[in-house]
Amino acid sequence: MAGACADAPLPDYWDLTIEQLRGLECVACGTRLGQGSVYRGVVTTREGGLLLDADVRVCPTPP
Repeated sequence: MAGACADAPLPDYWDLTIEQLRGLECVACGTRLGQGSVYRGVVTTREGGLLLDADVRVCPTPP
């Protein structure tokens, strides 16, 4: 299904792996990303007075 990862809802911050938080894996399917990954957005949460955020990426849309 074309664009399935790009259309998936963003997960909760605490459900992400370290690799997903660093932008190395797709936040939708967990596939290792390389060139051509697509910026998906920012996932945020709070822990006490701290704001935690991560720029997350997804697999490129197939042609």
